[in-house]
Amino acid sequence: MACVRLNELPVEVLCLILVQLPTTAALSFILTCRRIIAACDNWATWRDLVAAQPTLATCYRTVTAQCKEQSIWKHYIVADALASQRQLLTRADVERWLPFMISLHHPIAMSTDVVSLQRLCDSLCNISDRCSLDADSTPSVSSSVPSNVSSDLVTESTHSFHAAHAWRLAQAASFCLSARLLVGPARVDKGKPLCLLQSVQWHRLTDSLGHSIKPQTAMSYSPMLHAQANRAVGFFYQELCWALANNATCSESTAHLLLPPTTFSIPLPMHCAPSVPFTLDGLQAFSTCHLASMTEPSFFVDDEWTGYTSLNHGSQIRFDAIGGDNIDVSTNRLDELPNSYFSFRVERVIRFQLVRQWDNNSKYLLHSNCFQSQTAMHRLRVTVDRKSGHLVIAHNHPLRSDWASLDAVVTPFGIVESVHPQGYWTWLWKSKWSKEM
Repeated sequence: MACVRLNELPVEVLCLILVQLPTTAALSFILTCRRIIAACDNWATWRDLVAAQPTLATCYRTVTAQCKEQSIWKHYIVADALASQRQLLTRADVERWLPFMISLHHPIAMSTDVVSLQRLCDSLCNISDRCSLDADSTPSVSSSVPSNVSSDLVTESTHSFHAAHAWRLAQAASFCLSARLLVGPARVDKGKPLCLLQSVQWHRLTDSLGHSIKPQTAMSYSPMLHAQANRAVGFFYQELCWALANNATCSESTAHLLLPPTTFSIPLPMHCAPSVPFTLDGLQAFSTCHLASMTEPSFFVDDEWTGYTSLNHGSQIRFDAIGGDNIDVSTNRLDELPNSYFSFRVERVIRFQLVRQWDNNSKYLLHSNCFQSQTAMHRLRVTVDRKSGHLVIAHNHPLRSDWASLDAVVTPFGIVESVHPQGYWTWLWKSKWSKEM
């Protein structure tokens, strides 16, 4: 009887009813009978339904501004409905919709259970310790593929495809976990966190002189580095929050120190081009969705940067803060002009300037000012590859002539660099994403 009554309603009324419902109810409503499907299954109605959902407000603004494809709105409705169910997350969720919605600051996706999400991320990022990019050897199939790729799927012809997909899946899972961990201040009242940052693997693409170890295959290893960098951010955040709460930095003073950014202080919807859930190439699109915006020279040049370097060893947690008090700088008044050593002053923030571009502007070189951390003074030369998001960062102390290069990548959370020895990391972000302690 209810179906008959619905059949008697005008199309406009059926569409109006649909857009007043939450997404789970709307999907049930549209499947009530064929006439409702015929009346409501069109892109304009799906778009209006997205616009009416409080949980999809950011999604609607972002997708409207950046994507002109009309057939995508239904995808976001289904993703919102799945998020609302709050069921145990699976690999399929990461592949199909979860990272896309988190990048749009979807409030329910951002409130997923951390413990279950970390278990899922651990399984998808269970990367063999034997995986290396040694300059004198090519990684074997068994050592270069994440363990979630079945060995019977890996042949010489299919290895590249399955490995790339597995690393992109690991990249997406790591993004989800780190974004979830960065939602708010870490709980430091629960005691010292597990020292997980040191466990994250990293595979170098350049030597200390900045020369490519495997230039012909560097692009194919990009998802690997992004997966590892994304994974590092969440653990870095937890351990840094504890260090700041317990004054475990390289100076007795916490003056001028900044808190790390949160997921909501980082404008992810602005920097990540919308990747459409439930599409065949969605995972691949998501793996590079932030690069167009976050590798623009203006992204580096237009703002001041800050960050920390982890000096964690064993169970000891310790961080070196950019902008923190430095005895050498203050004693010798190197932050003033004139001073006895330099023709420039040492600053508490990082500033970049563009030096040159090449390869049709797909690569460029940045130079930094001289800036201080709690332990040293620094200058940087940063080579940016816009296609992969890979950075080669050359470091220099202003009183020395040598430069030492390290690998880094641009992640949705900022710049992540692996520092020697193994287990040391640097995370740089825009100062405006932070708040003072």
